[in-house]
Amino acid sequence: MPALSVTHTMSLPAAMLFRAWTTGWGAWFADADSAQCPGVVGAPFFFEVTQRFTDGRAPIRHPHYGRILRLEPDALVSMTWMTGAAGTGGAETTLTVQLDAVDAHTTRVTLTQTGFTTTGARDDHELAWPPVLAHLEQQLVARPLPLPPVVIPDATFTPVRSYPDVDAAVHWLREVLGAQPQQPPHTHRVALTVGNGTVVVVAWDATAHPATGGRPPAVLMVRVPDVDAAYARAVALGAEGLAPPADHPDGDRQATVRDPAGHAWTLTHRQS
Repeated sequence: MPALSVTHTMSLPAAMLFRAWTTGWGAWFADADSAQCPGVVGAPFFFEVTQRFTDGRAPIRHPHYGRILRLEPDALVSMTWMTGAAGTGGAETTLTVQLDAVDAHTTRVTLTQTGFTTTGARDDHELAWPPVLAHLEQQLVARPLPLPPVVIPDATFTPVRSYPDVDAAVHWLREVLGAQPQQPPHTHRVALTVGNGTVVVVAWDATAHPATGGRPPAVLMVRVPDVDAAYARAVALGAEGLAPPADHPDGDRQATVRDPAGHAWTLTHRQS
């Protein structure tokens, strides 16, 4: 069957594009009042796109139907895709969008579509997708989709490693250890899954926090029932208070101490 493939590199993070192709259709492509897109594997979606004319003709609403087949967070979206006579001609095609992060703010988008029943429908879509992708980039650069904050994992112990270049560190950890970011990339902090464990990468300012022993700072984060009480006990038992208890935008309350042997610990708990 006829198929197509289109590639476009965008100045947008992969996480934002993943949302755009799952639950964010109304922000850039669909009529927002028509979009029913839960963004869950196996779930159907529906939306309409209105075609407007400048010659006085009445607008035409084009329905789009499909079902999510496969999701890889911030990396891949695959779905069935069916439109009317002016699109796939009622045929159920398969649309796959692969998101390859070049860095934290740039993504190479590769769109493939298979299952066309006519070469004419394939050719029409091959001409249509490039301006659609350009429109997607233009809309989201002008009005970015909001992304959730970086949330520290619920594991009791989480190693925190400091790097002068967070993007380079994430790339290295992905390539060497197969680590996968748990949240959209941020310039200051990224939580990654490594096997059944987690590591948090944070930005390191060598001027503000000089290296110790020739190495960037490294902290072990531990979840405790009460950060304030744990901090007070640690200081009373000889620890140096590095950062007093404070609330963070991700919903955690945290404090950092250095124990009598010189090891740094971040105490944290999730606030209700």
